[in-house]
Amino acid sequence: YTLGGTLTQNIFQQGNRKAQVRVTEARKMQAFYTFQQTLLTAGSEVSNSLLSYQKAKEKETTRLLQIQSLEKAVEYNKELLTYSSNVNYVNVLTSEQALLQARLSGVNDRLQQLQAVTEFYRALGGGQF
Repeated sequence: YTLGGTLTQNIFQQGNRKAQVRVTEARKMQAFYTFQQTLLTAGSEVSNSLLSYQKAKEKETTRLLQIQSLEKAVEYNKELLTYSSNVNYVNVLTSEQALLQARLSGVNDRLQQLQAVTEFYRALGGGQF
């Protein structure tokens, strides 16, 4: 009786051990895939933040050229107002309004640039408590 009980007990334990090995392997693979997904997500976040920074920098450069052109337009409209009777002050105000709007947009461009730097820092793991 003892020999039969021990033999059947070992056979059933062998099945439990195989099941435990399969569960352990499955958990190991799950951890690997989770780690892999984390790396892919981090790489994507870094790439996206760098692209956002680059685009914001390009917008800022273009905006500076726009502001320079609008400053000249304001200056020219003021000179035309002085020397020509065909120009009224509305033209000067319109050009100044366009200049102000471009400057405000420039501030927004700079904000986007700083936000991209912040996202880049966060994507690299910075700023987490």
